[in-house]
Amino acid sequence: MQVYLVPVGAKRHHLYVEIDDDEETGTAATEPPRGWIGRQMSRFRAMLAEAEAERRRTERGETVKSSGLWKWILRKIAETIAEQRLLWHLRGETAVDLRYPPDLGADGALKEVREEFARDSAKHLRWLVIDGLLVAITGPLFFFVPGPNVISWYFTFRAVAHFLSWRGARKGRSVIDWRPEMCPPLADVRLAIQLPAADRRKRLEAISTALGLKHFTGFVERVSS
Repeated sequence: MQVYLVPVGAKRHHLYVEIDDDEETGTAATEPPRGWIGRQMSRFRAMLAEAEAERRRTERGETVKSSGLWKWILRKIAETIAEQRLLWHLRGETAVDLRYPPDLGADGALKEVREEFARDSAKHLRWLVIDGLLVAITGPLFFFVPGPNVISWYFTFRAVAHFLSWRGARKGRSVIDWRPEMCPPLADVRLAIQLPAADRRKRLEAISTALGLKHFTGFVERVSS
């Protein structure tokens, strides 16, 4: 796996990774779910797959199938996937290539990485507790409402997502062997984000092409705004 430490401000950096679409739902189960935890993981995978299918239809310009509350939930799940995919995938890694901008240096890059994972670990543990409590509340609360309990499903998804992210952040901070390597094209990102909107996007697309990353431009514009 290759992870990029991207400048998104004068002194701010953000980790970025691109995962092939075929790997996004790689948490698929090979056996029927067993027990309460198994059922929640199965529900998580199903919502993950549906949100990704909806995102791909939207990108192709097709008519989306969902509407109303469920459409909003799928959009929020797609946003969660974009924000947390790195932490989810780190759970299966032992060594990762870290690409960093030349003006930072290897030691500075590793320090940034450890600090980001420390923040992520605390944040996702806090939200795991909050969303776990909301699952416990909304499950019985909406039990007698006809149809699927989509509110409880949504908070179940969030709780599982934060659990996986918490585990990934802990592993990224203290277990994974990070192999830093200078990446010259990243030096241009800090300059690009200071440009007017049209020029900024053009410069970022050129950097994205140089790095061979399909969604890099949108990521930088989102996290640097």
